[in-house]
Amino acid sequence: MRKFDLNGSSIIITSSKKIDDSEFNRAYQAIVNVGNKLLYLRKSSIILIQDHEENFIVVERMNTDTITLHIHHEIPLDHVYKIG
Repeated sequence: MRKFDLNGSSIIITSSKKIDDSEFNRAYQAIVNVGNKLLYLRKSSIILIQDHEENFIVVERMNTDTITLHIHHEIPLDHVYKIG
């Protein structure tokens, strides 16, 4: 779990047990880079964030009074396909 402040709002980041430390740190950095856009997420929203290595991170804003983001898993770029 990690906590940081963004424009006066506290953001709490948690992760599933499937996420190791390096994945958590990459996801944390990607979340920080998204910045203010996180403040407008509705509760129970699921988002994909593309990190600097171009992997995708599945993040959920939990249905709580705080801004709690839960990292579900990381999808390596070689497992992402564009259809259409």
